[in-house]
Amino acid sequence: MTLKLEGKIAGPWVAELERAWQASAASCDKAHITVDLSAVTFIDAEGKKLLAEIHQQKGRLQAAGCMTRCVVEEIKRRLPWKRS
Repeated sequence: MTLKLEGKIAGPWVAELERAWQASAASCDKAHITVDLSAVTFIDAEGKKLLAEIHQQKGRLQAAGCMTRCVVEEIKRRLPWKRS
């Protein structure tokens, strides 16, 4: 299963991604869910923390652009992250 994201992961969209992740995880093994960040243009701090949680739960983060690849690498290096 792939969650293909576009635009920003910021503000209310962080909560929307979390809802989509939880719904997907309820119907599929988390290790088989890919979050495709190829069309994402901005990720705020809370979005990064949520992506880190998804990564910790065995979700796969797929990045294509320079910014998203950098965020994914940062997440992999700086575990664990904590959201407020």
